[in-house]
Amino acid sequence: MSESDAANTTEFAQQIRERYPEGLTGIIAVGGTRTTFILDQAGEDAGAITNPEAYARHAAELYFGIIRAFFELGGQNLIMPLLSFQSFYERGETYNERYFGYMRWLTGDNFTRFYREMNADPYFDGIDTLLHLPADSAAHQMGKMLADFAASWEYRPDRRKLIWEIAPIPLFTFWKAQFTMPPADQQALADAMSKCTDMREMYPLLYKYYSRAAYGTEIPIPHFYLGTNRNGDLKLRAMLPISMVNGGSFRLFYTPYPTLFTKPKTLRVILEDLAFGKPLRSFKADYSGQYTPELVESEKRRVEALRDDPYSTIGLTRTPTDENSLNE
Repeated sequence: MSESDAANTTEFAQQIRERYPEGLTGIIAVGGTRTTFILDQAGEDAGAITNPEAYARHAAELYFGIIRAFFELGGQNLIMPLLSFQSFYERGETYNERYFGYMRWLTGDNFTRFYREMNADPYFDGIDTLLHLPADSAAHQMGKMLADFAASWEYRPDRRKLIWEIAPIPLFTFWKAQFTMPPADQQALADAMSKCTDMREMYPLLYKYYSRAAYGTEIPIPHFYLGTNRNGDLKLRAMLPISMVNGGSFRLFYTPYPTLFTKPKTLRVILEDLAFGKPLRSFKADYSGQYTPELVESEKRRVEALRDDPYSTIGLTRTPTDENSLNE
């Protein structure tokens, strides 16, 4: 990065921090790690991953890149889902044996150095589900490894927060909160809720309590979610934080390619639109004063053209095609 680019990034980061004094909090769902590796590695069997360790190293470096970009652009708290609980059951024993072992990397020297470089404390949400499983299961042992690492880490409130989401079942976490949260905290919430008569106050009270139960720390309500619709379909892959979002200004963004391919300049555009974009919006009974006759006509033509195209709906699945088939 040149000196001018670095200065520009520093200035932008300061603008983001001023825009979000509570700390910009994002969710970046990294789907398509296998696809990302396959697209970067040409071979005889184009879809095969014959070197799982190379795959894991490749993914780790790309993770480092997008995390670093988020923090350098002014982000403060980042949630990154790694595995859904369905992954333990849907992809077979070969997948489990090959890739689950690389979760140890999250607690290894390479990642530990990265956490310190980023001045970020690591957290692991969702592992309460793993710890609920039989003690001799691989999933339980993974959860215990991550819990032991967290117990040995020296946390500080002034650091950034990097939350890895692993196999969460939000309803399990919320159910378990009645047993794990200190009685004083439970009573404080009950007292506050009994006095609360404004929904604008109810939600922050509940979020603060249950997010602390889920993450083991306090973070603001997330501001955005970045996922991928590389296959056309739109999915939500960060179930724990999203289960606690209640609308508001929370934004969804999707890249049409695997999220790990996201470049810093693209992430900057996303954050700029999130922080400073001004969509046409009205909190009055209508849009009086915001539309001109010309704008209404232009928007009408656009909407009618999209309406007449049955394939304009966002979320329809796509199948990869090669250039030769497109030219036939």
